[in-house]
Amino acid sequence: MTGQDIEKLRAHYRESYHRKTAARRAKGLCVTCGKRPPTPGRTRCEPCAAKKRPGDRARHHRRTAERVAAGMCPRCGERPPAPERSQCEPCLTKDAAAGRARDARLRVAGLPRRDPAREREYRREHTRRQAEARRAEGLCTACGQAPAVPGRVSCEPCLEKRRASDRAKYAAGKAAGKPYGGADPEAKRRAARARGKRRREAWRDAGLCVRCGAPPAVEGGTICSPCQEKRRAKARRKYAERRAAGLCTKCGSPAFGGQSYCGPCAVARSTGRCTELKNAAARRRYVERRARGLCTDCGEPSQGAARCVPCAERSYHRSAHFRGIPVWDPTWTVVELDTGREHGPFTNEADIALCLAFAKLGRDQVEIVTDASPMASYASWA
Repeated sequence: MTGQDIEKLRAHYRESYHRKTAARRAKGLCVTCGKRPPTPGRTRCEPCAAKKRPGDRARHHRRTAERVAAGMCPRCGERPPAPERSQCEPCLTKDAAAGRARDARLRVAGLPRRDPAREREYRREHTRRQAEARRAEGLCTACGQAPAVPGRVSCEPCLEKRRASDRAKYAAGKAAGKPYGGADPEAKRRAARARGKRRREAWRDAGLCVRCGAPPAVEGGTICSPCQEKRRAKARRKYAERRAAGLCTKCGSPAFGGQSYCGPCAVARSTGRCTELKNAAARRRYVERRARGLCTDCGEPSQGAARCVPCAERSYHRSAHFRGIPVWDPTWTVVELDTGREHGPFTNEADIALCLAFAKLGRDQVEIVTDASPMASYASWA
């Protein structure tokens, strides 16, 4: 086949292609497959465009790289680019005119210049790729000019610029009366919790108090003596307030029968607390208070004795020494007033509270009968 025959064949194929595409375009169909309508503003449908897009993109990048390497305009490849620009002057003018015409058409149609969702996604992905490339080179991810500060991703000028912006934004939000200067409260709280956790871990590793960090922690503990006393004083105040209000000293719910705990907390305390830890804490408290000349029960001054006078008397009256009549452990029986049904007997008031909780009975619906020794009042059982 001669060269003339090849040219004729090419002309025939070209004419056939143009005729086919013109017919499909006239029918409002995709010029490639002729099966589906094209995407608005395009000549191909989305599936055909998606198939063609990777090859077009690779060809465009290859051609652009070749033209830039040759020092020519990457758009036309015919002239050098304008000073401090990436394209030549005619191509810049052509792009500007095309952009104005496109914006005018969209404005007349009442459409946005770009799809906001696609624009945001493109910008986000572009920023991510740019930041990764700069981080890999050890440069500031914000400006890409100076090296990043050790341990950070930005250089010092960019960090200071961001600090100034944050300070100005915070001052404006605070002047407007916004919490946290207008920042997201939940995000600020999460950041504060994470910062506090890191600080406590650093103090713990250094053997310091995890609350104040200044004095060293007590032997075998994580907080210093002053912080420990503050915590105990706060716990005592909370206990006294709830006890005076007739509430459970643990959860704040109404307590049963003047006790310090509600039914569920009493059961959980009696079954869930580790006896060894409780005894160890009691021994430490005893040694500490004894060394300071305080009552080992209440912590008040005891003038050198192990207990102060009120605590000593209370301990004496609670003792089980013989008083002439044996003192046996009291028991309680719960009797339903409506049905006469009996529950029990129970050996402690926590079991009574648990019974009422499971039976869903109120205090005014039952009668509690006590079986106690006549000497119980002298032994402080009543």
